[in-house]
Amino acid sequence: MQEMRASEVASQFVDGLDYPISRDAILEAAREASIDQTVFDSLKKLPDREYSAPEELTRALNAAN
Repeated sequence: MQEMRASEVASQFVDGLDYPISRDAILEAAREASIDQTVFDSLKKLPDREYSAPEELTRALNAAN
């Protein structure tokens, strides 16, 4: 259940970002949103590059975990 909740939070967060967006900007937005620690830890594993769409970021998150 915890994992399902984290996945829902991550999905809502990813969909709410303005694209294109860099890894650093994603992490800053997560800090400002006080995102769940589990989700934040996953975001820290992302490759340091720019993401052009929510789907691209979601794929990178899935690959990083």
